[in-house]
Amino acid sequence: MAQSETKPERIRWRWGIGAAVVMMLVALFPQIHFMGQRGRAWHGANAITHPDEVAYSAYLAALVRGNPRRYDPYTGRGEQSEASESLFSIQMVPAYTVALPSRWLGLSASAAFMILPALCALTASLAIFWFIALLTRDERFSAAAVLVILGFGTLIAGQGIARHVPTLNYLIPLWISKSISQASLYHLPFLRLYQPAVAFPLFFLLCGSVWLALTRPTPRQAIIAATGAGLVFALLVFSYFYLWTAASAWLACMCALWLLVKGSERKRTMVVFAIICAFAAAGLVVYLRMLSHRAATADAAQALVLTQRPDPFRLPEIVVLFVLAVLGIGVWRRILQGRDPVVLVATSFALTVLVVFNQQIITGRSLQPIHYQWFIANYCALTAAVLTAALWWRSESRRFLTDRRLALIAIMALLFACGEVWLAASVSWNYNLAIDEWKPVADRLSQFGQAGPSPTTQVALIADLRLADRLPTDAPQAVLWAPHMLVFPGVTEAENRERFFRQLYCLGYDEKKFWAELDHPDWSFLAGILPYQRLSPVVSGSNAPLTPEELSAQVASYVEYSRTFNHDRAAAPTLSYLVVHAEKQPDYANLDRWYQRDAGERMGGFVLYRLKLRG
Repeated sequence: MAQSETKPERIRWRWGIGAAVVMMLVALFPQIHFMGQRGRAWHGANAITHPDEVAYSAYLAALVRGNPRRYDPYTGRGEQSEASESLFSIQMVPAYTVALPSRWLGLSASAAFMILPALCALTASLAIFWFIALLTRDERFSAAAVLVILGFGTLIAGQGIARHVPTLNYLIPLWISKSISQASLYHLPFLRLYQPAVAFPLFFLLCGSVWLALTRPTPRQAIIAATGAGLVFALLVFSYFYLWTAASAWLACMCALWLLVKGSERKRTMVVFAIICAFAAAGLVVYLRMLSHRAATADAAQALVLTQRPDPFRLPEIVVLFVLAVLGIGVWRRILQGRDPVVLVATSFALTVLVVFNQQIITGRSLQPIHYQWFIANYCALTAAVLTAALWWRSESRRFLTDRRLALIAIMALLFACGEVWLAASVSWNYNLAIDEWKPVADRLSQFGQAGPSPTTQVALIADLRLADRLPTDAPQAVLWAPHMLVFPGVTEAENRERFFRQLYCLGYDEKKFWAELDHPDWSFLAGILPYQRLSPVVSGSNAPLTPEELSAQVASYVEYSRTFNHDRAAAPTLSYLVVHAEKQPDYANLDRWYQRDAGERMGGFVLYRLKLRG
């Protein structure tokens, strides 16, 4: 194992490129599978693997169309300079990283999302390979580490196949069982688009830069590397909250360990981390200023919890506790050296996992820690395990990790990753099929948006709530209501509820039909009547079930809303289009009282109506 005093050797990238190409192919499988199954019937929609991706693709589409940073793609609001910030507009680096090239190349957001999985898998693989190779000086081991870290990340996150084995029936047909919820499944979590996929490689680029800053032989090289690390951290701040806060925890752990163990290098350590902190402080000043102008709905969607309760039993934590025990035994038995820089790095990754899940003991605040488990803590735990394996089993006295065994472990990780994307492609099939069949309608709406008045003044009512979420990705019109509308700052919670009630009113819902929906509700429907944090223990940390009283109150509110509906409500905002399933027509009595419908245009399984407000 290389030490910090060893002269730097040139990394040979052949093995790393090979691992990256393999991960690219794995990442492309859902899209290739979907296109292959659709054949000539494919209308050009991208295959998504998690419902939250539609909100990110909607914002990306708005930027590609030339809208401002604080634009709300669901309501068409945000062109004014005083518009509130959203988490999308603050975490803008990944969005603009994709939007600007897409605009120059003439790509739609949907087309960009077809390409992104491959590009993000490529950059993530190369970043991890580079980082591990810097520490181990073993290219084949580093290539295997890429497959292990990215391939087993879903397992350590508690997602994917491991979570759903009891419901798999071992051979999943194309029409996957409805008992498996798409909303609770991640295939390869680091590839959720575009968050955290685009910014994910920056985390390991930061780690590699810090390693170089601490181990390069000359002060000039250390300063250059530290400056690079500071710039990368600043980019992370404006990329994704869970990545930059995890990076902060890792930097703190690294600094503390290096100062504690490497006393002779204390001056260099302080200079390196002072440079990084200077960039971090500059970025955080701007970040906090932007955050102070956030919309109130941003807090409602995120559900910050005030608590000091420790959180010690998540799977990544169990893994790193085992890693720390192995490192401790290795140092105690003198198989490992406590001052070995790689031992310190492995320890820092393990401690980072414990810190991000338990920082609330000190701060008193917890913000959806499950996102650490899904998107970064699982990969930190695997990185710590990989480095520990390199230290332990490739030591001169215990060379148990032979090349053959290493290859077998890498192949197992690769097969696991393949199984995850296959499962995700199967689970997402029905959703992606609906989106692709809807694509001609969206294309027609885009034509109307180009030919008529500004599309921001055109509002569409989409009867299928899943497709309402998708509208801003494929067409420029605003939407009356969509399940992800509240994550943007265009509406307040009160207006969000009123828009949903208006959606139901125009589609002919009465009290009986409302209750019928609540007999078999899905998240998309409930998001219209209840706060996000009330719908998911992931957000709120509470498993308290919905009560009949809560639902009765919402039904009563809707009945009162319907009774007092008037022309002012019908016109705010004025509807321009209605899209319904051809075989599932609603009751138009309420809508026809206030709007005139044209004859309708049949496109596949949908009917598109143009609407005109009655005088």
